[in-house]
Amino acid sequence: MTEFKRLFESIEVGTMRMDNRVLMPAMHMGMARDGFPGDGFIDFYEERAAAGPGPGLIIIGGCYPEKRGMGAPNFVGLDDDKFIPRLKELTDRVHRHGSRIAAQLYHGGRYSIGYVIGEQPVSASAIPSRFTGEMPRALSEDEIGEVQANFAAAAVRAREAGFDATELICAAGYLVNQFLSPLTNKREDRYGGDIYHRMTFMREIIAAIKEATGEEYPLICRLSGSDFMEGSHTLEESKVVAAEMERSGVDLISVTGGWHETRVPQITMNVPRGAYVYLAEGIRDAVESVPVAACNRINNPELAESILEEDRADIVAMGRAFIADPGILRKAREGRPEDIRHCIACNQGCFDHVFLLQPVACTMNPRVNRERETEVLPAESKKKVLVAGGGPGGMEAAWVAAHRGHDVTLCEESERPGGQGLLAAIPPGREEWAEMTRYLEHQLDTEGVVVRLNTPVTPELVEELEPDVVVMATGARQITPPIEGVEKDKVVLAWDILAGIVETGDTVVVVGGGAVGLETGSYLAERGRDVTVVEMLEECGRDIGVSTRWTILQDAARLGVRMVESCRVERITAEGVVADRDGKQELLEADTVVMAVGSRPENGLEELLSAGGVMDGIELFKVGDCAGARKAIEAIREGFEVALRI
Repeated sequence: MTEFKRLFESIEVGTMRMDNRVLMPAMHMGMARDGFPGDGFIDFYEERAAAGPGPGLIIIGGCYPEKRGMGAPNFVGLDDDKFIPRLKELTDRVHRHGSRIAAQLYHGGRYSIGYVIGEQPVSASAIPSRFTGEMPRALSEDEIGEVQANFAAAAVRAREAGFDATELICAAGYLVNQFLSPLTNKREDRYGGDIYHRMTFMREIIAAIKEATGEEYPLICRLSGSDFMEGSHTLEESKVVAAEMERSGVDLISVTGGWHETRVPQITMNVPRGAYVYLAEGIRDAVESVPVAACNRINNPELAESILEEDRADIVAMGRAFIADPGILRKAREGRPEDIRHCIACNQGCFDHVFLLQPVACTMNPRVNRERETEVLPAESKKKVLVAGGGPGGMEAAWVAAHRGHDVTLCEESERPGGQGLLAAIPPGREEWAEMTRYLEHQLDTEGVVVRLNTPVTPELVEELEPDVVVMATGARQITPPIEGVEKDKVVLAWDILAGIVETGDTVVVVGGGAVGLETGSYLAERGRDVTVVEMLEECGRDIGVSTRWTILQDAARLGVRMVESCRVERITAEGVVADRDGKQELLEADTVVMAVGSRPENGLEELLSAGGVMDGIELFKVGDCAGARKAIEAIREGFEVALRI
């Protein structure tokens, strides 16, 4: 078992002391309105601080210093004194539990959206944004002075609101980064030119903040260790920027990577854990004494400890790890790493919600942004609960109900619980889904749920167990579409491929280009099959969240999967698939045809039990796919909510 010697060491960041070496970086939570943090925002951060121990430093944000820098209507405001009292509520509640808290100063620049800020976005130069599709205008020198003054004023408000430090984001393609990069800074005045002159804007903001808040007030800078944009900063240029930050008096450099426009994945599931620690390591070599934090895909304490032990960074940043489990550090310190609910980087509730301007949620933790109203309390009366189906929704309902004091039996008709969660972890780059199933299985065991495998629920079983409540979580079955020739032996189902039930020939056509079709295609291509995915819609992957879709398409293409869109399958023959494309029929040769065209609810159990006459006086709830098509985040949330109602 790992001994966490370094993780729980204290460290000085300027005049601020962190009680451990874990930083919770700023994340756009989408829980503010008109600049004011909502109750859910404050509850969320207080619960992380109160987890005992919480992070050594929590950073919130981004907080906009002026309206034209606002990223979205649900960001936090620091452009007016009216926000100070509400932010003081937040800092007081975090300080109550001994944690430190900082505010990130954020300006989107050309990443801001015109209709949100009410004017044309601004930047170093008039270079269009591929992220928003908008053309910014270049700031004049007078306007640059205004922006810098607004940053300084926002830092003063943060100090007055009780924040222990501020962070200036110079990363991710936002405004400061736009001045740093030769891709977006084509200026011919003193703010443009070589790297030294492109750092002028950043240097002056740092100086303005330090002058306004006092030299003793800590300032952190968030830096892209590499922009991962052709023609922009690599690690070598970022080292130069880091050294300048240190000379300018910055107290901590937090190292991330990439822009929103980059095609190099940063935080999705297919990125190996700790993949970008090397960036922090490189920055650390370029500075003399300022501490450096490593970021991105650090989701467990063992990895964090190893980074510190190997002297690759001074601090580790764990963001979504605290969304998934506020008590991650307490469980590590108590020697209970198996109880940690790890972030699986699915992005379903965090980044997908950010891009949809919705509050952040979490697949693994259905209490996020609802901490106050979803406290898990003991049940008023103990009941016998039968959960039919061991997929993610059923497992969540079972363990939470047992935790509340109910007598719970979970019946799964296959030889292992997990449902579609087991299949989701099989395609390349999707292995983190196995962590979801592992955690839920562990909770079933910890909470004493009786698990009966290879056991379908029948009227006879209900009569035997005499439950007060039946939770139906029977999932879904794959659809076999009414296509001519679909009954041929060469036609198989995608789930059966992933489950290892059937094998394929060398040449495969996958019918259906959604998540299941693409991931099954990648799975087969990685195993040497020649794969073509056929999709009747104009684009493959439409059922995949916006923050992840491009990476799954990218991985499929890298593995050699051909994607044929706007193509309708007419029939299946001995030679392969006859499809209509642009009004012309063509034969796609195939030894095996894989169906991945969706699923339908498996809800026959309700009728079976009703017909069996065994449901009198028994409450029935449905969760997950048996109630309709669901993603894991929705199934787990429903299972959790049902468990609270029982």
